[in-house]
Order: sequence, then C-alpha cells, then structure tokens
Amino acid sequence: MRSSTSTRAAALLAVALCSAACTVGDAGSTTPSSSEAPHDAASARSGAPVGPSSSAASRAADPLLAALNRAVERIPGQASIAVAGDGRVVTAGNVTGFPAWSTSKVPLVMAALERAEKPTATADMRAAITHSDNAAAEAIWDSLGPPAKAGLAVQQVLREGGDAQTVVQSSKVRPEYSAFGQTLWEDGPAATFAARLPCSPSGRIAAGLMREVDANQQWGAFGLRGAQSVGVKGGWGPGTDGAYVVRQLAVVQTPRGYTGLMLSARPADGSFASGKDALTRLAETVRAQLGALPAAPC
Repeated sequence: MRSSTSTRAAALLAVALCSAACTVGDAGSTTPSSSEAPHDAASARSGAPVGPSSSAASRAADPLLAALNRAVERIPGQASIAVAGDGRVVTAGNVTGFPAWSTSKVPLVMAALERAEKPTATADMRAAITHSDNAAAEAIWDSLGPPAKAGLAVQQVLREGGDAQTVVQSSKVRPEYSAFGQTLWEDGPAATFAARLPCSPSGRIAAGLMREVDANQQWGAFGLRGAQSVGVKGGWGPGTDGAYVVRQLAVVQTPRGYTGLMLSARPADGSFASGKDALTRLAETVRAQLGALPAAPC
C-alpha cells in the first residue's frame, strides 16, 4: 500500500500535468490516441463526489465504501471510482482532474440526438460510441454549430442528466486532440450522469450503443457478471509526459434499477494495457458488491 505522503505527491503531480494541457480526449481505434485523469475521494455522500477526508471509522461504517477503497489501494499508480444511483454517490480514490477523453462522446451523441427530428442513431453516432471513432465524433461536434455553441449543447445534456458542475471544453487546448475530449469530468458527476442514461429517449439510445461496443472497449465493467445489462464507453490517452490515463463510463442494470459508474486509472508504468487491467480489477469489486450498489429505476 502506498504511503499517504506518496499518494498526495502523486495526486499533485497528476493535477499539475492536467493543468498544463487539459482537453477532452479521443479514443478511436485499438491504438489509443487520448488520455485521462483520476478522481480524488475517499468517502460517501449524496450529491457531488467526496474528498479524501473521511476517517477510518467512517469508512468501516460503510461496507461498500470500504470495499472500493481497498480495491483502489491495490492498483499500482493512481486510481479512482465512483458509483451513483438513487440520489447517492460513493467515491473512492486518490486523484482528480482527469480529462474525459472519449467518455465525452456519450453526452455528445445525446446532444445531437436531442436536436434531431427523429431521435435515431446515425452511422456517425454508432461509430463514435461502439468503435470510439474520432472522425465520426468530430463530425457530430461540427453539426452542433460553432465550438462555443456545441459546447453549451453538450453541457446542457450533462445538466439534464444530473451533472450540475462540469463545464464542457469548447476550444482545443492540445491541438492534436478534440476540444470536448479534454473536458475535465470528475468521477462523481460522471457516475451520476451515467445512472440516469436510461431515463431519457436520447440516453436510452446512447446506453443501447454502449452495450454494443467493439473489442477495443471490452474491458473494465464490460460483461459484468451478475448484472442484467451493462453499457460502457471507454476513454484513454497520454498526458503531456506520455503516461496514459484510462477511463470508463458505465451504466449497470440490476433488479433494483440503474447504477452509474466512472472508473479511472493512471497506472504506475503509464501504459494503456495496465490501465485497462486496472479498470477490470476495479470492476471485479463492483461485481462483488452488486447487491450494495446505490440503484433506482427511472
């Protein structure tokens, strides 16, 4: 287990790196072309994600939080997770400030669906989510108008989905990556948004596409045993130092309703493969805690 000193140092390093270059990331193919950043929290509460100030006693009082904290602590490097549902958010982790990368393609597609006369998935929408195709996502972004207008359209989708704080990045802060992909999306608000995906027409279409992702995103919570259904959207990319951040937005259906997830990791070796493995390990803890997850029907 890492010392608290080294954890704080790693968190400060991650924030500094993100501050130097934060833009929403793009996925695209099995060869990664984007990056992300973890979330900072170690206690549970309703609403926004919580910070790492809870005591050992409070962690012990919440078995779900304790299990998530143990899972995060076993990941080499930095990692975080949030689960949300029924007005409750439980977060665990040691970092914050990661870009959304291609997880941002979910609200992007929803923004386009909500402007369509007939809300059905187009070829670009399907490619953007199931294959994480960057060109398709950029085409959707352009269809929403000038960058500032497009950003507001995507941000409105987040607000309607219960994320009251995220500001969508509309200008490119790293020229090689999309603007929207560099949006800073914290785990708690993202999980809250994911939990409500099945509760709107555009969200149901997006969640359906998330259940059909290609092999390049079949890790983390994908295929979670014991759930009735799971939809996922991965996002990944290198920071300015070349080290990868890997993230996954997910919505899990159980007999009690829907739970939203956001999993994030910046592995110690900085590799995409280790990041995917870290999220799969975090998801295994989610599987073991299915009965304790906050969940609600629409």
